[in-house]
Amino acid sequence: MYIRVVSITAQSKLQFDMTVTYFERVWSPKVIRLGAISAEFVQSSENSGMYIIHYPDEKTAKSVFEKIKPEVDEVRSQNRIQITEGDRLFRVDS
Repeated sequence: MYIRVVSITAQSKLQFDMTVTYFERVWSPKVIRLGAISAEFVQSSENSGMYIIHYPDEKTAKSVFEKIKPEVDEVRSQNRIQITEGDRLFRVDS
């Protein structure tokens, strides 16, 4: 399992809400179609949060990223983003 976390800070609450809506309705279905297992968004403040995408492996994650790079650049032009990724070591669920 390979995880990519995209930390996003928007300039305003309105911009953040628009970004979240875009990620939910457009971007998430697209990355799922391209090979991601799941995608979720966690809000950490009024105008920031983390978009977390689960992939079966690093190769799939890199392939998806290359296919959506123009959209990543567009989001980056409107928001401050930081991308962190790596292999998931463990997960504990109840």
